Amino acid sequence: MKKIAIATSKGGVGKTTTAINLAAGLAHKGKKILIIDCDPQGNVGGHFNISSEHTLSDLLTEGHQDVIIEVRKNLDIITSGRKRLYDAQRELTKDDFGIFKFGERISFILGYKYDLVFCDFSPTDTLINRAALMFCDNLLLPISPGIDSIMGADRYIDVAMDISVRGNKVIDIFGVLINLYEKQTNISREIDRVSREKWGPKVFQTRIRKNVALGEARIENQTIFEYSPQSNGAKDFTALAAEILNAS
Repeated sequence: MKKIAIATSKGGVGKTTTAINLAAGLAHKGKKILIIDCDPQGNVGGHFNISSEHTLSDLLTEGHQDVIIEVRKNLDIITSGRKRLYDAQRELTKDDFGIFKFGERISFILGYKYDLVFCDFSPTDTLINRAALMFCDNLLLPISPGIDSIMGADRYIDVAMDISVRGNKVIDIFGVLINLYEKQTNISREIDRVSREKWGPKVFQTRIRKNVALGEARIENQTIFEYSPQSNGAKDFTALAAEILNAS
């Protein structure tokens, strides 16, 4: 089971879009996938227009394990609980070892034999994010055209290094993904060049092109493969899933 944090300190770079459509692409390839929404905004559950009685917040505060929702074949989610996730964060701060509680409480998913687990983070550096990062072994960094995006990724690599030291574990960079790519613009080409110089082979060869269908799919509570299977968005996430599987 690969446990992957989808994270960066910059908002608007497509973290949730990446989590949902990459997970759906891998699920289509026969992999069993779980997305855990670690963001109080609750965008994962919102994307699928799903709410649940018990959420990540309830799991962390009360130990409820009936939190997994099947949203598509081979694709499950755990919703965040939205604002109640702040209550969970306050609960974690009461314990000197609260940062380890996420991994302890979520360990029951090992029995589900997922191939990959994606944790969708908020862009802020919260205790929930750090606790989830302690659980994860890999970091997927979405970036978009703009220098702030590079800086946001760098900041989260620093957070991961801090967690690695505290938890006596290794958190690898699973990959850097360029989103909202437009080949005809100078800024997209420059971000592509700079990121590949900076992180080398850690940058995925696949780029996710700017594609209105990805936003429209969200409005329709669908994955890109359901909403517009012939779109550039669907083609790009299919290619990204294939790239990840071929590298495994």
